Amino acid sequence: MRILSAPIIEQIAEPTLWTDIMELALKSSYDEDYFTPERMHVDINDNTLLLMPSFGPDMFATKQVSVFPENIKKGKAAINGTVVLNDGATGEALALLNGAKLTAMRTAAVACVGIRHLSDPLATTLGVIGGGPQGRHIAWMASHERDLERVYVYDRSPQTISEFINFMATKCPNVDVALCEDEQQVVVNSEIVVTATNSSEPVIPNLEDLIVGRCFISVGSYKPDMRELPESVFRLIDSVWIDAEHGKTESGDLIFPLENGLVKPTQFKHISTLIEQPNELGFRETRLFKSVGQGIFDLFAAKLVFEKACEGNLGEEVDL
Repeated sequence: MRILSAPIIEQIAEPTLWTDIMELALKSSYDEDYFTPERMHVDINDNTLLLMPSFGPDMFATKQVSVFPENIKKGKAAINGTVVLNDGATGEALALLNGAKLTAMRTAAVACVGIRHLSDPLATTLGVIGGGPQGRHIAWMASHERDLERVYVYDRSPQTISEFINFMATKCPNVDVALCEDEQQVVVNSEIVVTATNSSEPVIPNLEDLIVGRCFISVGSYKPDMRELPESVFRLIDSVWIDAEHGKTESGDLIFPLENGLVKPTQFKHISTLIEQPNELGFRETRLFKSVGQGIFDLFAAKLVFEKACEGNLGEEVDL
């Protein structure tokens, strides 16, 4: 079995290839060759355990993730986990991968599929609300989808902001990072707005005049009591583009507008439809992609990393 660490996963492939692979994973979501059971979701107080298996024609992957939000105050990562990749024919374990880094990379790439198909191709500004690992990985990968000149970022933690700045200086030295005093300042200045928080209340201002015409990419809300998006967003869009059907029963950002009549069930559309049929985009300039993730993304991501690692003889081979 090959052990693949976070540094290997981060440098294994260019961001555009990651986005290409996640686009393929999204298009394969309904393919009969793939089977992804509903993920097990266990809440223990404010902490969460996720177990996400996914089976393909030649390999299967299982991710175990723990989400402990209070870790931030302890100077530790809020998300930890592992991914095991197995041979589909024999069941043998092929690789053990750092789950936190794989999640950050594949979620950022899925978000960038939304940016690729929903945002203005000429956009030069990106806003990030929530500058943690997920926010900074999206900013990095987004700079390979759009010719970004500046990224506006807001986060309550000075340490998180410092880590964001250092990460972007390394990955995107030609992109200016502007620190914002609040969420509204991010939105005002950005054509594309990414939300990557654990907030229980909307982090986007509930002002239609302020948010109209922007592309919103929301990745943070993964529980029914979590919301990042205000009511105004749903009054301005044609469709709610999603990456997984189960998000409609798991994420407060999808449950709330549906239960309160802000959107109709027919407005929820899987983004794979847009990948195949760009004319489905609609006419309104305000657009929304809500990502909650699913196991097939981990399978495609783990397979990408494993195959590239084998080609380059990266990682450590061990016998268990």
